[in-house]
Amino acid sequence: MQGTQTASNESSVRSEKISWRRLSGVALLAAIAAAIANALVYFAASGLGFIPRDVLVSTSSGESPITLGMVAGASVAGAIGAAIVFVVVGLLARRPFRLFQWISVVVLVVSLIPPLTIPSAPVAMILTLEVMHVMAWAVIVGLLSTLARQKGRA
Repeated sequence: MQGTQTASNESSVRSEKISWRRLSGVALLAAIAAAIANALVYFAASGLGFIPRDVLVSTSSGESPITLGMVAGASVAGAIGAAIVFVVVGLLARRPFRLFQWISVVVLVVSLIPPLTIPSAPVAMILTLEVMHVMAWAVIVGLLSTLARQKGRA
C-alpha cells in the first residue's frame, strides 16, 4: 500500500514541472485573455449603469472614473505579477503548481479589499469590481496552471 502511495506522490511531483519554453507565451495569453474577459464585464456593467462616471478612484494622476483602459491595464498588470510569482515559485518549490495556486488564493482575497474602500461607490459597482478580480484570477491562474505545465511521461 505504501509503495503505491509513494509512486502516486512521485508521479504528482513529476507532473508539477513547469514548461519554461511555453511560459512566456502562456503569460502573454493570460494577460490578453484576462484583459478581454474583464473588458466584457466592464462593457456589460457600464451598459447596465453599474459603473457610474461620477464615482472617482485615485490614480497616479489624480482622481478619475474607472475606464476601460484602467480595467485592461490592471488585468495585464495582474497577469505580469502572477507570472513573476509563478517563475519564483517554480524556481524554489518542489510542487510549484500547488504552491502557486495557494498563493494566488491569498492574493485574490487581499485584492477584494480595495473595491470596498472606494468612497460613495454603489454596491453594484463594488460587486462588478469584485467580479472582475475573480475573473482575472480565474483566467490567469487557470492558464498558468494548465498550459505552462510540462507534459508528463506517464
